Amino acid sequence: MHHGMVRAVMLAALLIATATLTTAGCTTQAPAPSTFPTAPATPHLPGPLTPTAAALSPSASMPPSPHPRETIASPSSRSSPPHLVASASPRATVAATSPRATVAATPSATSTPLLVEQLDVGDARQVLTVTSASWASTTATLRAFEKTADGWRQVFGPMPAHLGYNGFSADKHEGDGTTPTGRFGFTMMFGQRPDPGVHFPYRVPDSQSVWVDDVHSPYYNTWQENAALKGEHLASPGYSTAYAYAAVIAYNMNPVVPGRGSAIFLHVDTGGPTAGCVSVSRPNLLEILRWMRPDAHPVIVMAPASVIARY
Repeated sequence: MHHGMVRAVMLAALLIATATLTTAGCTTQAPAPSTFPTAPATPHLPGPLTPTAAALSPSASMPPSPHPRETIASPSSRSSPPHLVASASPRATVAATSPRATVAATPSATSTPLLVEQLDVGDARQVLTVTSASWASTTATLRAFEKTADGWRQVFGPMPAHLGYNGFSADKHEGDGTTPTGRFGFTMMFGQRPDPGVHFPYRVPDSQSVWVDDVHSPYYNTWQENAALKGEHLASPGYSTAYAYAAVIAYNMNPVVPGRGSAIFLHVDTGGPTAGCVSVSRPNLLEILRWMRPDAHPVIVMAPASVIARY
């Protein structure tokens, strides 16, 4: 029994040694083919960029992007829809704040000055201007201006007007049929019709009322109550239209120069040229007469449009 057990133990040890040698030999041979196909080996490629602190650091070394615009976009903008990326474009910002849009919305700082602002009118706060297209023209345009706390403004006009039958003259003489150029004030108002409600002194002429036009008379270019004197009889039926209402223009009055012209009025239009006065329609004239005030020192400036700024 004892020897039999020893032999059994020895046989078992021999079998174990043989099995060990066989296993060691398998480790040096190629593995047996698998019954399942295996995926081919994947070459090593760099993984996607991760916006880590190192990657976002200015000192980090990154390969240049083939799209320069992307280099200024934030990492999160890569996944943004195209329209959102476009809206972040600096060009859109420039267009939204374009200076041209601001200039277009601002009213022009330049504007044409009023005619009265181009004239020397002294202390007048009410100004009538009468302008024509030429020296020989018998038609003209009248405008009325008033100065307020905010500056000059146009009150009436443009209104059509008539001049003398020989147009304007810078060297008027009695009976030449011209309207004198220059700047003049007003002295009074009158008319064959009752006072329409004016601020100036107003007179209604009678049969004795004469505006003297005799260059040899000491009363030249004045109103006289003497029908025997040579001049315009202001209450004459022949003047019923023209002198229904009128304002006396202070031409050749201070001093009076004999022969330089007389009886220059602003009166009602009769449909044609005058003998030297300025005329406008009756409704327009009444507006002007009621508007004029002595304390505003109204003046009338008359000349062709091309030279009126001289006066």
